Amino acid sequence: MTDRTTILVPIRYPLTQQSAHTLRFAAKLAREATAAELVVLHVNLFQTNDKARMSEISQSIVPLLDGVEATVLTRRGFLVEDVILEEAAQTEATTVVVGANQRPTWRKLLSRLTGNEIVVADYLRERLTNVEIVEVNSQGKTPAATTKRGANRSHWNRTVDRATDLD
Repeated sequence: MTDRTTILVPIRYPLTQQSAHTLRFAAKLAREATAAELVVLHVNLFQTNDKARMSEISQSIVPLLDGVEATVLTRRGFLVEDVILEEAAQTEATTVVVGANQRPTWRKLLSRLTGNEIVVADYLRERLTNVEIVEVNSQGKTPAATTKRGANRSHWNRTVDRATDLD
């Protein structure tokens, strides 16, 4: 087993306020870890003909990373959560940092109609073993993070309040 930490952080591009908060928090985790690799993932959705490029994303995230180096990946897919699962496996992620309730509007509407609401963090927790899932809300705060086994990571049980606690 390796002591290396791989942090996967899916984001939306162009960056939303939620994605910026999530990215800052992931960078903070990477800075705090002894040996960490930060992997930033953007999913170009088939249904929206999304075509964001790694170079564009890289330029826009550098100011948010506060000196933390990151690998930027773009992947094409239909369901964001499935692409995240695949990348978590391929990168051997130990931590996945997601924004709370990050779903496209069409999925929110469909969920209301069908009564089948998918929450990305819960979806990932159900399917990823031995991976910490950290959920960051729209105010840049994070609740307690739990693994699939339910182990509580108390050092993530603190509140992250925007830029003040991210420094």
